[in-house]
Amino acid sequence: MVARVARFDGVNMAEVERTTGEAEATIRPMVEGLPGFLGHLELGSPGGEMLSITFFDTEDNAESAEPTFDEELPRQLGELFASWEGRRVAAGRYTVLAHHWV
Repeated sequence: MVARVARFDGVNMAEVERTTGEAEATIRPMVEGLPGFLGHLELGSPGGEMLSITFFDTEDNAESAEPTFDEELPRQLGELFASWEGRRVAAGRYTVLAHHWV
């Protein structure tokens, strides 16, 4: 399993919390349709830092999803994405060494 992790700083968390449902209506069908998609997790801190973690079955499938994250999602979210402010400061892929879901 591979986790694609993107980190954002300076995010307006109040706006993200207010519009998450609307954003999910756009994001969910796009990421669930990606080859090898296994799950998705969004984490936010009160200080405006966010982690977006998407799980894939293989490195190849995670890599092939990059255009969706880099281009298509921001385009589809448009003004909603812009209202969240902040900026992506890092993105990378990691091998999931262990996991436990309850």
